Amino acid sequence: MQDNMEWRPIAYISRSLSDTEQRYAQVEKEVLAMTWACERLSQYLIGLQFTAETDHKPLMALLGTKALDDLPPRVLRFRLKLLRFTYKMVYVPGKALITADAFSRAPIKRPLSEEEPCLEGEVQVSINAIRDRLPASQTKLQQIAKEQQRDHICQQIVQQCKKGWPRQEELPQLLKPYWVHQHDFHCNGDLLMKGQRIVIPETLQPKMLDRVHDGPMGITKCRLRAQQSMWWLGLSTQIAKLVAQCEVCTKCQPCHPEPMMATELPKRPWQKVGAEMFYWKNDTYLLVVDYYSRYIEIAKTPITISAGVTNGLKSIFPRQGVAEVLVTDNAPQFSASSFSAFPAEYDFIHVTSSPYHTQSNGEAERAVKAVKGLLKKNRDPYRALLAYRVTPLHHGPSPAELLMGRRLRSPLPVSPAQLKPRWPNRKAFAERDKRLKQTQTGDF
Repeated sequence: MQDNMEWRPIAYISRSLSDTEQRYAQVEKEVLAMTWACERLSQYLIGLQFTAETDHKPLMALLGTKALDDLPPRVLRFRLKLLRFTYKMVYVPGKALITADAFSRAPIKRPLSEEEPCLEGEVQVSINAIRDRLPASQTKLQQIAKEQQRDHICQQIVQQCKKGWPRQEELPQLLKPYWVHQHDFHCNGDLLMKGQRIVIPETLQPKMLDRVHDGPMGITKCRLRAQQSMWWLGLSTQIAKLVAQCEVCTKCQPCHPEPMMATELPKRPWQKVGAEMFYWKNDTYLLVVDYYSRYIEIAKTPITISAGVTNGLKSIFPRQGVAEVLVTDNAPQFSASSFSAFPAEYDFIHVTSSPYHTQSNGEAERAVKAVKGLLKKNRDPYRALLAYRVTPLHHGPSPAELLMGRRLRSPLPVSPAQLKPRWPNRKAFAERDKRLKQTQTGDF
């Protein structure tokens, strides 16, 4: 800006798109233009708060308010490149961007020079890294990509991503429901994705639904499992319909005569556990649940006296360690004098619930209901238990991730990168757990 408050240009820049960049979705091309321009003019922009005008309205959210986790991988990489700049996005209709609009109609076929920043290779490395972390093996990804190429809707979405989405009323009726998701679709190589989730073609949807319902779990749990890796239009509704039509799920719907008492979240995994005896098909089992992660261990006890309970705990403690506190009800197995010496021997504190209010041992009571439901619903009890351990909680990661710091491999698609150890954010989990217990007292 000059002294007389008039704007004057100090530089004009332009270049042609490479062959790879020409295959970007329209919104990705717009973000590329913004990123390349800032990099090219960084000597003027670094350390300066500036305004970027655009006639592409979606950039207002993609480069402004939208969370990084919700961005397509290529847009995410461009957004990260722009973090060193302090800018404000302003939408201006194309008819008001006279100079830029006029010059764009007379392009110069000039490729990148050697001294100019090249974003293509760097962005592709980032895209490949994200693809390697997808919860599916390379064989499964290739199978999905192959089916996507045969799927009419998937191919229509790919074409719209490449040439840019028109107004909703201009789309074929088949594609109109997808219009609201237009800025989330992108192609990772030959794989169509929505954000960080794989778009599942119609031919594979029934198989994926069965895998999501593996366990089988309830509606919320199934939805949480699906949200980790896959998407198709109507997925949430189909999951609800599948669970509602499941005869076993209907029979095993829990009743809630009295709400369980909320318990304070321990500071670390396996610090405080609850134990409960239950019976299934003429056999007796000991269930132990971690109050922090909700991870469940089960041991079959051939005898119902305290010796059977002691042996069951002795089989579990070597795997997970000795808990500091064991909470039980006042069942004869736990109140017998023969059991009283065991806590001192293994150095833990034994706490019993109120004799006439078993809800005070709510975590173990809830775990018993969950396990009985899984055993009724599934022919393979071990696979059902695995499904429980790898399914995310309502307010955080899965029990296995919270206890072990890693995701367990299951029949659902998973890549080796997803199985690498990584501890969840424990502070954030504790805050979510506290809020959940305040609003849903009956869950415990």
